[in-house]
Amino acid sequence: MRDTKKLDQKILRILVPAILENAFLILSDMILTGYIGRLSVTEIRAYGISTRVYGIYFSILKGFAIGTMVIFARAFGAGKRKEGLNYYFQALFIAFPVALVAAVLIWVFPQPLLSTMSSDSTLLTYGASFLRIHVLTYPFLAIIHLNSSMFQADGNTKTPLYIATIGNLVSMVLGYVLILGIGPIQGMGLQGAAITNNLRIIVMLLVGVYLLFNRNSVYRSHELSEFNSDMKIIKELIRFGVPTAIGNSFWNFAAVFLSTYILSYGQQFYAAYQIGLQAEGFCDMMSSGFLTAAMSLSSLAIGAKNADMFKASYKRLNYYCYIICGINMLFLLLFSKNVLHLLTDKMELIDIAHVYLLSMIASQFPQMKSKIEYGYIRSIGFSTLPTIIDMVGIWCVRVFGCYLVSSVFHLDIFWIWMIVNADQWVRYLLSAGVIISKKVLRYLDQPHFPFQCEGQVNACKYQRRENDE
Repeated sequence: MRDTKKLDQKILRILVPAILENAFLILSDMILTGYIGRLSVTEIRAYGISTRVYGIYFSILKGFAIGTMVIFARAFGAGKRKEGLNYYFQALFIAFPVALVAAVLIWVFPQPLLSTMSSDSTLLTYGASFLRIHVLTYPFLAIIHLNSSMFQADGNTKTPLYIATIGNLVSMVLGYVLILGIGPIQGMGLQGAAITNNLRIIVMLLVGVYLLFNRNSVYRSHELSEFNSDMKIIKELIRFGVPTAIGNSFWNFAAVFLSTYILSYGQQFYAAYQIGLQAEGFCDMMSSGFLTAAMSLSSLAIGAKNADMFKASYKRLNYYCYIICGINMLFLLLFSKNVLHLLTDKMELIDIAHVYLLSMIASQFPQMKSKIEYGYIRSIGFSTLPTIIDMVGIWCVRVFGCYLVSSVFHLDIFWIWMIVNADQWVRYLLSAGVIISKKVLRYLDQPHFPFQCEGQVNACKYQRRENDE
């Protein structure tokens, strides 16, 4: 009982800050969108297509950091913080140059990128102007995400919450001044939005680096001189990070196709879908911490070679998953229409969006449960399997299914929502099958589990057990 209580406290210390971080991010995005919503229609549309480019860039770097969290957490679980710090710098050595090159390409070719989403020359001009300012701080996202992964790998989600809170406060306060203007200060419109986002990124970068390496931090600055490049570790970071980065970006690419299919039903259906997604943000907020918690707890247990903690964490995460699922389902059933009334006064859009939200009740369990499964699957070394599962669910079920429903069979849009549910259930069932077939929960019960730390000071060699091949 005492051990369960301690584990519950540890899980909640990870889950609650992660939920609050996402809640504050959603709130600040809504406020910033409200500022931009007062600009011209062209600027609003230009902001929309430009942020799609940013979203893809963001999700790739975020995915890489999530994948490398496994290796950081294993080092921390084994009590080897210097090795964890060494892995952080090697991950940065991989991510930052790639982020820099990608940012330069976006700066040089903004209009060709945006032209994949619109052919309106005025829109492309506005969007390119926004991107050329905003992209100047894009490479810093590699550092920001890896900083967060370092804290989260250690079971510390409070510090990323503090960093995000400070950054989003900057965005909300300065955004009003720079976008709309106040008193004698004239607003700069879309350029002001780009500068606001840049200032937010810079503040988050500086605060994160300070908290990671200040004098009182566990990652003290005198250890920086002990950085030692190791190609074997770089290969492991790539093996864990790259598949997660690819999988994390799937949705952003697929959204372009889904928008086209939903638009085929009419502008009002697409607008209602967008409003429904905003209302559904409550559910995403509540489920946001489960992937982080699963990866952190399972990887820490692997590093510490603690089989009991590995299994118990999975069991308790499932317990909290059922609770949060119940809350999300009740919200969608009882309160979603009230939220829609806050977002729009157009009853036609509310009625369409409400049907969408009610249909999403069926997605809450598989969507949240698969986050736990993914975390455990990645932590034991099968980093590409969740990416393959996402590819099957998003592209083979959701995108292809929506194409059939909208363009081939011309069915009611309700069946689009059913395809979205089918995607979530397919991904959950496939991930559950991996958990069973790969004997994930028995991973540490084996006498020689697949990854073993050989205890070198600046290198940790992971060797796959032959009979698992």
